[in-house]
Amino acid sequence: MALVTWIKQKDKIDGTMKNKVYSFFEKLQKDDTAPGLHIEPMHAPADPRVRTGRIDLNYRAVLFKVAFDTVPHYFYYGAWPHDEAIDIARSSVLQVNSINGVLEVIRASAPDSDLPSVPPATPAAPEISDAPTPEPDVEAQVPDEEHASRQETPGTWINPLLGCGMDPAELVSELGLAADLVGRTFASSSDEELLDVLDAAPEWQATALLELAAGTSVQEVQDKLALSRYEDDPQATEEEKIRKSLEHPATKMQFTFVGDNSEELKKVIEGGDFDSWRTFLHPEQRVYSERRYNGSFRLSGGAGTGKTVVLLHRARMLATAEPASRIILTTYTTTLADSLENGLSKLDADLPRAAKPGAPGIHISGVDSLVNKVFRSAKEIEQRRAMKDLFGLEVSALGKILDTDGARQQWESALADVDHQLELELANPTFLQQEYETVILPNIISGKDEYLKVPRAGRGTALNRAKRLAVWKVVEAYRYYNRIEMHASFVELAHLAALVLRQGASASEARLLDHVLIDEAQDLHAGHWLFLRELVQRGPDDLFIAEDSHQRIYGQKVPLSRFGIGIVGRSRRLTLNYRTTRQNLAYAVGLLRGAPVTDMEGEHESINGYTSSRVGPRPEQIASASIAEELDNLADCLRKWKDEGVLLETVGILVRSNFQIGKVINGLNERHLEARTASAATVPGAPSVLTMHRSKGMEFTRVVLFGVSDQTLPASYQVKDLAPAEQADAILRERSLLYVAATRARDGLVVSWSGRPSELLGATRVV
Repeated sequence: MALVTWIKQKDKIDGTMKNKVYSFFEKLQKDDTAPGLHIEPMHAPADPRVRTGRIDLNYRAVLFKVAFDTVPHYFYYGAWPHDEAIDIARSSVLQVNSINGVLEVIRASAPDSDLPSVPPATPAAPEISDAPTPEPDVEAQVPDEEHASRQETPGTWINPLLGCGMDPAELVSELGLAADLVGRTFASSSDEELLDVLDAAPEWQATALLELAAGTSVQEVQDKLALSRYEDDPQATEEEKIRKSLEHPATKMQFTFVGDNSEELKKVIEGGDFDSWRTFLHPEQRVYSERRYNGSFRLSGGAGTGKTVVLLHRARMLATAEPASRIILTTYTTTLADSLENGLSKLDADLPRAAKPGAPGIHISGVDSLVNKVFRSAKEIEQRRAMKDLFGLEVSALGKILDTDGARQQWESALADVDHQLELELANPTFLQQEYETVILPNIISGKDEYLKVPRAGRGTALNRAKRLAVWKVVEAYRYYNRIEMHASFVELAHLAALVLRQGASASEARLLDHVLIDEAQDLHAGHWLFLRELVQRGPDDLFIAEDSHQRIYGQKVPLSRFGIGIVGRSRRLTLNYRTTRQNLAYAVGLLRGAPVTDMEGEHESINGYTSSRVGPRPEQIASASIAEELDNLADCLRKWKDEGVLLETVGILVRSNFQIGKVINGLNERHLEARTASAATVPGAPSVLTMHRSKGMEFTRVVLFGVSDQTLPASYQVKDLAPAEQADAILRERSLLYVAATRARDGLVVSWSGRPSELLGATRVV
């Protein structure tokens, strides 16, 4: 029997090779001396533990053989064509870093010369030339907000590592970075060259240098990667040192112990790049997944930084540590909840599941579905009391639940039937609905006198007494229309469910759950927060909140402290993007540049420090004179990607509104290309066409933002006739929607429009 530790692959395993690699390791785990494996040492290797093994006639595996307690233990580094594998094996070394104790594989090279001198921080003045000035390029990294408006041409690129506060020699001696790697990164002359150098580096070293380049301090990098000073034990053997280093958080970024578990090995091999999150965590992600907190905790971070990954690993940690605990994993929509269910099954299919909220195990549900389950399971007397508290009228159970559009229609009916004498910007369904959902409902107001007295903190438009009286007349009419058939909106239902839970807690001092984990929390409304607060007793690890205020496309800004959720001192931010390329990230962040984004406590939410470890093509923008021409260009783009080997079923075509979906699918069909809706089954060669809202939580290899014209973004019905404060917030949500859509792309990103482009493209638009 042999044990296996898998090292995260820099070179992806080709689909045709996966079964062969799996077969090789199945045999290796059973008997590493089997003659068909051809496990062979090297002649004059840099590391005497290195071995190669035969995958097939053309490919060989590169391994390191280490004996733990006399049991052979193989570290799998990768598989390459025969001659390349031999060269890699001969030059590769498995070692414990002498500065910080991290396990790593390095490729031996010629003896290091002195580190190159650091180039000057200020570039020399350019020579005067009659040549035309090149057009500004899309920035290849996310800039500091202080310099957000600066546009740099490729010729004026300044290596961001120059500002890290340490010279190359100190980074080697203090952090344990490889001298030749540091030298080559400091000598890089472009972002592409810098990232190419880092691509071949050990995972933790590449991450450390990326963080430093993004403006993270050396101390913060040490904290994030748990890089404390390594104390060498002269009495320990090399095998003992390697075994101990496997527990280092930074080691776990690239090494995972598989042992003799063939099923786990199969998951690692088949999961590939898209599922590497299941096995390899950044040390910072691991900390947030495993650390226990005295109360609620908030984890923020830009799109693609791994917040959901942390949430899934944390759910497993809690369920494993407390088998009898009652855990809810919830998010804004049912679609996103399905994604969480799929992710948790990939992570650990054997985790205990709860069939309903309040049962031991993990229950996954969209938040509105969860609200409905809790309210409907309550006794009738509890439901009637909740109705009395919220509406001032004790009536029987609710009938139909109104979605956002249904509730808006009720507001329009109420406005039409009431002589309110409100000016146009207040006599607006959007303004009234927001006033109702952020002021009246959360304060459990059932009468006019209460509304006249309640503070309206956070509402942008002031209301005097006369205007409040007029607003209340419309509110009464809205509630009257709903009472006729016992309708309620989803927002009202959330408040009713919160009141039901509050009654139960008052009667028995018991709560339904032990732990609540919330994804996409920026889109929740006040009723959701009241409800979630009532689900679990205040105390250790009660609420774990993952959110990105830059992605708020639904919810209203509401401070958590208002609902008894304290996160002061228990709030952290992730900054390293794992999904999209640096070029796409810069483009997406540019869509929000200058926007007044605030977090869940009303504090400014910075974009400073976001970075990506991946590079790709520059985002492309395509202007067309007509919708027919735009469809022609879309078809050409898809055919080009297909010719380049892109699987079109991994492509997403994102639009602002539902009516555009049919136009795109029909238009592509007329151009002899198949496409499908997101809800349809995957069809080989058929890209998905879906709304930008629907794309939340998804990712695609390539993305086309289609129809981004001044006629579609911002959507006129979202901003029409609103007061200035509400209009500004609505436009910010539209900008956030574009940011969400742009960050769905792992590689290529195309933005297209016909006629005039949307004003929301702003400085990112190529003129």
